[in-house]
Amino acid sequence: MRKVEKGKDLEAVARELSRPFPPEKVGWKVQRWSQDRKEGLAVAYVDARTVAARLDEVVGLDGWHDTYAVLTDRERDGVRKVEVLCRLTVLGITKEDVGEGEDLKSAFSDAFKRVAVKFGVGRYLYELPKKWVPLKGGSIAPGALRELREMLADLENTSPATDEESEEE
Repeated sequence: MRKVEKGKDLEAVARELSRPFPPEKVGWKVQRWSQDRKEGLAVAYVDARTVAARLDEVVGLDGWHDTYAVLTDRERDGVRKVEVLCRLTVLGITKEDVGEGEDLKSAFSDAFKRVAVKFGVGRYLYELPKKWVPLKGGSIAPGALRELREMLADLENTSPATDEESEEE
């Protein structure tokens, strides 16, 4: 496990937190469906465990902590809506954001991932192209999923070199 060295500047930490994830850690989900539900708008995401692992890797187990507060937990027309505030502190800097879901687990996870983006973790995922893809049984069709994964790998292979990689050349 890598850990931030004492005296390492915050810009270096931010660069490490912002690094793209390996393509196998990135999932794809349908954000919006076509009227006939045969196509969906695919968006990339990472799960909360991947975000926590990145924080552990970059700043160490003792370099961050999170706290939560349930803001709302109500049911309307048979649909439960939970909103949770997450406060994430990384190396003494605290940021917060709100997540939502149909249960506590999904709301906590959403809030955690959203606030981690404010530290740069996974922020690049929002800049990836969104793509309409064919669906099979309501999910992204296997061929389309393969193409999305290839697109992500291609983007990673063409991304600009980091400072360290540039210095080595």
